[in-house]
Amino acid sequence: MYRKIIFIGLLFACAGLNAQEWEKRNERKEGSETVTELASSGGLVCRVVSANELNDADARVVGASLNAVWAIPGMRGTESSAYMDEKGDGGFRLVVYPESFTNGGEELSGYFPSGMAFYYHTSLFYDISMKVGDFMPKVTGAFVSPDGLIKHVSAAILMPEMYMFDQSLLGRIDRLEKALVAALAKSAPKTGVSPETTLAVLNEYNANPNQNAEAVFAALKKKGLKTNVKEVRAVLWTYFGIL
Repeated sequence: MYRKIIFIGLLFACAGLNAQEWEKRNERKEGSETVTELASSGGLVCRVVSANELNDADARVVGASLNAVWAIPGMRGTESSAYMDEKGDGGFRLVVYPESFTNGGEELSGYFPSGMAFYYHTSLFYDISMKVGDFMPKVTGAFVSPDGLIKHVSAAILMPEMYMFDQSLLGRIDRLEKALVAALAKSAPKTGVSPETTLAVLNEYNANPNQNAEAVFAALKKKGLKTNVKEVRAVLWTYFGIL
């Protein structure tokens, strides 16, 4: 339930989203794996690889993720692939292959020779390897809105050497989850930050990314949400690396 609530919040944060319906078809076995084709009402397709038959719940989350990604302004294409985690926890890696990606009059698709990779685990993250001249920078982060992704991509194009550090996405998620536990240890309930509070913090910050934790807390307090600054800081640190 926690995973679904947060993900829905992230989808609403993606402005301009034009949701499409996705349908499972052409399921087949390839060795020890099951390959299912998801097709959208708008002509998009996704090849989903899983250990077992793709269930309807996972298909819906994959489809919702694809809707969010393909809604990035200036990006066009039809093909994508998804690889479900073998442990069966609903997580998956998603790769889309843009045929065109324009921003500010510049064509960016050539910077993604291997496509653009995303990862879903609780929420949607981007984990994109690029090719900029002789550099191969990587940009990673929580996909709350297209603006943040485009901002990092643009920065990596201008200063690729600044994005050459080890930014293993799964390692970062693990580190941030541990930081969240530590940040909440003294003030928050043992169960952690509630889904409602997390969603409210994400939506408030996305509405104005220039806010710090105190400003977000003040805004939420005015709206009557019962939380505290440490909870707000924990959410911002977990999703954005902001203290």
